[in-house]
Amino acid sequence: MTFDEYQTGGMALYADFAEAVSDILEAAIAEQRDLCLQNIQCRAKEPASLEAKLARAGAKADTPIGDLAKDVAGCRVILYTNGDVERFRNSGILRDNFDVDYDRSKMHYPESKEEGAEFFISENWVVTLSEARCALPEYRRFAGLRCEIQIQTILDHAWAEMAHDTIYKPMTDVGFGVAKIEAMRKRLRKVMQEHLQPAGYAFDKIASDYAQLRDGKEMFDGDALAAIRGCDDRNSLEETVERYSNFVLPHFDEYVAAAPDIIDTMSDAAMRAPGMPEVPLRYFNREYPGTRAHAVIVKICRILESGYLLYAAPERMFDAVIAMRSAAATDDERKPIDDLARRFAQYDLHAWKRVGPGIQRVIVDRIAGMEDASLVEAAASATIMLKETLSSTVTGTSWKADAMLLHNGSVVVTDELKQIRRDALGQLERLHGLLADDGAKGNVRHAMLAAGSTPNNAGYTDQLGEVIMDDLARVMGFFAGVIPGLGLEARRHLEVAVHQRYYAYHALPPAMAGNAALVAAQGRLLEAFADVRAALDADPELARYRLLVGYDSVTTSMWAKPGFDYEARKEERFAGIEALIAEVTADTSDEWLARLERFVETRSSDGATFIGLQDFIKRLATTQPDILLSWLPRLSDRLAAWLPGMLHGLWEAGRGPDIDRLLEGWIGEDRHLSSIAYYLQFAEAFRFDLLATITAKGLAAADDAILHNAAIAAARQSAKHPQGLFDEIYLPAARSLASRGVFSWTGGMFNWDQVELLKGLSAEQLDPLLALMTDMPRLGSDGEAMLAVIAAEHVHAVIDLIGRRFQHDSKNGDIRYEDLPHGLHYLRAPLAAAPGEIVAAARAWFDANPAFSQFHGGRLIAELFPNLEHPLYPLLYGQLEQGREGIDFVLSVLRAYEGEKFLHPLLRAIVGFLPTDDELLNIVDIVIDSSGVLVGEYGSVEAQEARKALVAEWEADENEAVRDFAARFIRSADNQLAMERRRADRTVALRNIEFDGE
Repeated sequence: MTFDEYQTGGMALYADFAEAVSDILEAAIAEQRDLCLQNIQCRAKEPASLEAKLARAGAKADTPIGDLAKDVAGCRVILYTNGDVERFRNSGILRDNFDVDYDRSKMHYPESKEEGAEFFISENWVVTLSEARCALPEYRRFAGLRCEIQIQTILDHAWAEMAHDTIYKPMTDVGFGVAKIEAMRKRLRKVMQEHLQPAGYAFDKIASDYAQLRDGKEMFDGDALAAIRGCDDRNSLEETVERYSNFVLPHFDEYVAAAPDIIDTMSDAAMRAPGMPEVPLRYFNREYPGTRAHAVIVKICRILESGYLLYAAPERMFDAVIAMRSAAATDDERKPIDDLARRFAQYDLHAWKRVGPGIQRVIVDRIAGMEDASLVEAAASATIMLKETLSSTVTGTSWKADAMLLHNGSVVVTDELKQIRRDALGQLERLHGLLADDGAKGNVRHAMLAAGSTPNNAGYTDQLGEVIMDDLARVMGFFAGVIPGLGLEARRHLEVAVHQRYYAYHALPPAMAGNAALVAAQGRLLEAFADVRAALDADPELARYRLLVGYDSVTTSMWAKPGFDYEARKEERFAGIEALIAEVTADTSDEWLARLERFVETRSSDGATFIGLQDFIKRLATTQPDILLSWLPRLSDRLAAWLPGMLHGLWEAGRGPDIDRLLEGWIGEDRHLSSIAYYLQFAEAFRFDLLATITAKGLAAADDAILHNAAIAAARQSAKHPQGLFDEIYLPAARSLASRGVFSWTGGMFNWDQVELLKGLSAEQLDPLLALMTDMPRLGSDGEAMLAVIAAEHVHAVIDLIGRRFQHDSKNGDIRYEDLPHGLHYLRAPLAAAPGEIVAAARAWFDANPAFSQFHGGRLIAELFPNLEHPLYPLLYGQLEQGREGIDFVLSVLRAYEGEKFLHPLLRAIVGFLPTDDELLNIVDIVIDSSGVLVGEYGSVEAQEARKALVAEWEADENEAVRDFAARFIRSADNQLAMERRRADRTVALRNIEFDGE
């Protein structure tokens, strides 16, 4: 349509079109519950205004007006708040009802707060009716017409209306009114900056708060707590609890009055959760495990820990913690409840300001009022809470819009506080006497030591220091009394903890040394420490035990000279072990064997716990082999775990024939097979036949421990004895272990590159091993180290394995399966040395499964060549020359990067190869728009500005397609920047209102 046609009837068509668009928008918005529409205005452009616009564009008489003017038909959708605008944009109304011309759409938002900045705010979307709608008779006449839809808030609309008739279309001529117009522009900018924008954010906050109240009121009116009680599966329970937390709890006018009922309902839900049925969840036509009880309990504990409920009804909260802990079935379920108990009992700054130590008084009194049997059942929670009541630190947290402030201070000493601490210690002493479990009793003793802790990161008064030392002296007195009834490990562990306190108090700081009351308190405490030491030293068995067990055991010199001198402690331990060896004679050997059997009853997953015992056993075997040989037939299974050290000591003593005789006998009797296999890892006189026999027995019994040690023995001995270890030991053991989902045969080594097992293997030997590694859930560093050794000689085989793991990952769908480690270490060098093979394999993986290429081949290439290092660039460029599928593959690789600058030469080349309407150009956009970690609310703005600057360099390219792409990208980037700036400004403003009340 030309301008003349527009004047002679076309304007009416456009006016009807604008009205039709308005009707469509109004109907679509009415279906959206969360959009508040104020008004929709529509119009066709006045001929005079259109003529002036065409003249400015230099249009000819026959130029179609729609090619130059995008707003011949226009609609303005006026919403109430910025939030409404954002929800409208994300609602899909435009996409669902129109075809959007993104290239001609324009987002208006000020780039800065500077004096000269334009402050017109609007989202201007250019649309045509969709093909489906144009097929309808009532819309057919509008086919091909464009309409500009402006989306504004009511405040932005008011500003725009004022600006339109003043600064946009001023009634001025050259030399008349210019200064006046500029003054009006300044006033308009000031109105927007100082009044309309802040008012818009305030409206946003009010609308958001009202929406929350509305949703919460609906749930509240429906008896929200009854809804929680009525949930019969964990999925619905978690959802209902979450909704209650978000929409109901924050809006109680008198939540203190409602707190008991809320706490009871929440705790009851936490207790019911473990017994509820697990209903699978379905997403995207796939089934996933339902909500775990742990997740529900975590959420409930966080709600109970909130500022609304934690101290609102202390007695009810105490009972809830005890009941929930008693009902929890697993450690995962217990942990959040224990965290809640700890938080509840802490000295909180806000609670302290209101009631001092009143919460702690309630806790201690409730525990004191419990029957003995009930206290024993609640021991875990009671111990945690009593420990916190002995703390001397007051903590608190406060929030500002841009910061979280942590507060630390010390408790104020009052008679009430001193009595609470004494009563708490009394209840811990009572509990210790009631408990039968050694671990629980140890937790109680550890809690009692909290009485000796000074405030964290805070100064404290001399009076508090005196209270702390006196209470700690009482604890030491209690310890001295119970030490005779403790086991060896409990006494050793207690000594370590007591020595740490001794180190803290053996000398007063100079600032306190002049206070007579403190000096006297310290004197009483040192006497109490001496009583504990005397009780510990009364049993000579503890002196032996602490030398052989425990990497942190306290030695005599450490009491004499507080601190830690590693070399002195090492020498003292060595001398002590030598003295113990001297005690072992023919007459005392049976006594010593029984003693060691008792010592190794201590359980620990840390091998360092028994360093002293290992040294003792090996030294004894070396110096007194006959005694040790007399022990070997009588070893318990537990002490047999130290058999390798015994055998190594016997070897050093020259008793090789005895070792062979013993090993042959034990193997024949199926005894100590795992320990023997472990010994053979390092045996100087390695015997292949023994390891082969052990392996056969392990295979027959499907014994994982035997087979793991046999496999690692084969690896470690392969340098000196290469023949047969892979085929007859390692591979059969690995097969058997893998069949049961055990892949420990890849671990246990710190130096796969220094052993010979995997070197010089044929393809026939490797294939079955690599096949086993396809199903391995996680390669980890051990599996990767193995593959790195193999890749040095068989890089193709390793690449093929990686491809099989990628395929397994795509088809299996197990979220626990990890096709490759997230960061390559060992494999990086051998794979990066084969760039051609890597690119060829990645292309093959792409051809087989394009959807996952970015996460498979692309990720691998990005990991190996993080900067597109040579020769990767020419290899990828060669793929571009193979046509569209090659370009598609290269883009899948580039998507694995984060939009870095060094990608742009390849991206420019891709744009030059492709037709201007090719869909792959959308992938180019995605690659350019990729980002790493964004920091702060304006991180996305800064990233987009950097991307825009890089693409702006393309505008000088000799290829027209590249220049056109750059121009289109920059237009789109400008729109994205406007929306991101608006989002960021709104987010910051709302946060300021939320936290600072501004």
